[in-house]
Amino acid sequence: MIENHGQTGFVDNNIDLDAAEQQIAQRRVGWRRLGIVAGETTWRECDGWPHRITTDRATVADADSIGVELAKGTQLGIIVLFAGGWADFMFYNGVDDGTGIVEAPGWNDPLDVDRFGQLLDRLTELFS
Repeated sequence: MIENHGQTGFVDNNIDLDAAEQQIAQRRVGWRRLGIVAGETTWRECDGWPHRITTDRATVADADSIGVELAKGTQLGIIVLFAGGWADFMFYNGVDDGTGIVEAPGWNDPLDVDRFGQLLDRLTELFS
């Protein structure tokens, strides 16, 4: 059960976050080769409010999201995958023209682990 803006609701766990984290781990060497700096994977604890976010998976009993931040120069990409199967997908090209991408893939059609991997690849390709 999670709380959201004072309301309580149930969200189906449509994706295995530990398996999805392996998709992140498999790409770390490639990101490094491309000059992309990847932050540590973050885990959000479902219980409590506000939700606790940590990089220590062992301290999270009931994860409801994982995330990773990528940077190259002034370019920034962030992806947060929620147990319900959708993701927050953001990219800023690092130029002051305000161009960026903000999407919620999987919102109407939950992602699986393979599609999450494809989303990570798409984010990687946005870095120049």
